Amino acid sequence: MLVEMELREIQIVDDPGRHQVVVLGEKGGRRAFPIYIGLFEASAMDLAVHQQKAPRPMTHDLIYNVLDSLNAQLVEVRVDELRNETFFGKLVVQKEDGEYVLVDSRPSDALILAAKRNVPIFVEDTVLEEVCREDLSGDSEE
Repeated sequence: MLVEMELREIQIVDDPGRHQVVVLGEKGGRRAFPIYIGLFEASAMDLAVHQQKAPRPMTHDLIYNVLDSLNAQLVEVRVDELRNETFFGKLVVQKEDGEYVLVDSRPSDALILAAKRNVPIFVEDTVLEEVCREDLSGDSEE
């Protein structure tokens, strides 16, 4: 089962040697969890969230240029697996003929694409159960 999520936070530390953090939270719910990403991806995500554009097209812009030229559209992104502490994701693309295609993607890239065009984000419930906790008291626990 897929659970709809939202991008709640982007933590950028100006140190390329450290991981950056994005936090996904359950839409209308209390569960949330971090995903560690690189500085480049965090910066691209921050630009996308604030609807800002780089002076020249970035890789994520290229992906949309290809989809648009093929009359295909990104309809949702998914984080669908956690293996050896690494998240795996998919892009759900609808082709011009209506067929849906799943494309493997790093979750960080998928989230940037979702932020650029306000595409829904889903996480597989089994992944969500494995990585996050429900904070019923309002206090967080590690």
